[in-house]
Amino acid sequence: MKLVLDEEETWIIECIRKAHTDCGFHIRDVIKKAKTEYGLCRSTVYEIVSYLEFHGLVKTNKSGNRELDPDVPYFVICPACGKEIKENESVKENGRIICEDCYLEEHQKIKFADPMAVRSMKLFRKQHGFKGTEGLIEPQKEIYNFILEEGGVTPEKISKLFELTLQETMNQLAILRHCELVKERKFGDEMYIVPFDS
Repeated sequence: MKLVLDEEETWIIECIRKAHTDCGFHIRDVIKKAKTEYGLCRSTVYEIVSYLEFHGLVKTNKSGNRELDPDVPYFVICPACGKEIKENESVKENGRIICEDCYLEEHQKIKFADPMAVRSMKLFRKQHGFKGTEGLIEPQKEIYNFILEEGGVTPEKISKLFELTLQETMNQLAILRHCELVKERKFGDEMYIVPFDS
């Protein structure tokens, strides 16, 4: 059976790792760390450690102390995307354990309104003689053509239609903005992406 841990259970694993010594860990040290770092109460720690023991992730060693069993694999659920990931394929970010994809997405944001990027892109496109969608990759061309057809569209609609995350969509739109192909315009309470010349 596949062992999938929730956020609180992964916090306890972290606390166990921090409290672990050569001969194992003592539950009181885990309780202190869990209370200080995550605000978890004693009964929650006991309940989770018992659950981990039941599934073999925590075992009693020859000295009679508890320790983590490194040979028992487990999965965690990424709180950002909901995907199940192996523990060793996760990244700890601001107290959360997230998948590598979400970590990269959070750290690879392209600024939409960036005057320096616009200037650099204009110079680059001029040097290479690019006009319109020349020099863009296929998904960027498709997004741009869709915006032209619609006259204006929300990033959420683009994201859904092209099956991209919202951040991936915003990155692609930022590149189109740097090429001065699109811009933002507010209609009512919503921001729309419209052709640059409109």
